[in-house]
Amino acid sequence: MLWLKLGWHYQAGNILAWLLAVFVTYFSNKFLVFSSKYHGLGQLLSELGSFLVVRLFALALDIVIIWLGIKVLHYNSFLVKLFDNTVVGILNYLVSKWYVFTDKNI
Repeated sequence: MLWLKLGWHYQAGNILAWLLAVFVTYFSNKFLVFSSKYHGLGQLLSELGSFLVVRLFALALDIVIIWLGIKVLHYNSFLVKLFDNTVVGILNYLVSKWYVFTDKNI
């Protein structure tokens, strides 16, 4: 992991990566993955708010998995992050599909 080679704490790099990815992910999910239509600023803000709340819970899960795998169980950091990305990615997709990008936000 790049941040480990730079001497950063592994969680700092993880959070920085999350922050950069969350906004790019919102727009790519909205228009490319779920083909969610634009219905005005109010709907966009509601959807974005739901997306951010879901992603904050995902970040908390991410931090716990990374801590448990690296610090507690002493597993390889690459394998822990691979497992973490798989679990969090699947959960993010399902929650986005069933909760965030639905017509309830219109």
